[in-house]
Amino acid sequence: MLQTKNIHDYYPVICKFIQHIDSVGIISNFINDCGGYNSELEEDIEKLCQDTSYNLTLSGSDEDEVTTVYTLLKFITVHYKSFPLSLILMYSSSSAYADKIQEFNNRIVRVLIGHIENYLKEVGIKMGLDNNNTYNINGNQVVVANDNATVTAVQNNNGINANELHKLIEAMKSELNTELSPEDKADAEESIDIIETELESGNPDEQKVRSQFKLLSRIDSGVKFASAVASLLTFADKVFPFLADVAPFYLNLLK
Repeated sequence: MLQTKNIHDYYPVICKFIQHIDSVGIISNFINDCGGYNSELEEDIEKLCQDTSYNLTLSGSDEDEVTTVYTLLKFITVHYKSFPLSLILMYSSSSAYADKIQEFNNRIVRVLIGHIENYLKEVGIKMGLDNNNTYNINGNQVVVANDNATVTAVQNNNGINANELHKLIEAMKSELNTELSPEDKADAEESIDIIETELESGNPDEQKVRSQFKLLSRIDSGVKFASAVASLLTFADKVFPFLADVAPFYLNLLK
């Protein structure tokens, strides 16, 4: 998935995603076979980008979904210099852009990625692969496995398991103190999203990550939340050793 939760970073991530799938022959050919870029959708897409009263709803065949989502994202990278906010505003009632981006990813972008993964799975079955074949989609390894013909997004290029990271991040959010004010909860969730984005980037800004953990320690020092944070740190410090310096505060809360 496109894991960034910062609205200012989302446009370059979308551009990188489209550039990458365009450059991978097996994926590009699949998208073209589904219909590729459909210029007839441009007028409707422009309305989506400019008017919050419109909302994209996917329907039709799998091929139609691939064509629609690909055309939408490609159109944005060609005709816009930043991500149009109108596209994501209707997908979540939350006031946080991170939540809106997440829902847009879940309901729109994930559809395209899912179809790509299913296609690679079918390719693996037809080829009768003797060994696992690995393709990279936006930095995530998609493995076509021969043993049970499954396709899984295993990890990103920095060696961290993106799926497991996301589960631990969600666990942190779920363990936030229920008595937090709406403002503190929003700030905490934003800090958690920044941490996830940085760690998944492969080259996290250490100072930024440290400052977000420091902010979280001020907002919520409950035992359940500390346990969730400790689990994340124990998982991630194998890839990013600087996180070991953050762990003692949370570990002490568990004693």
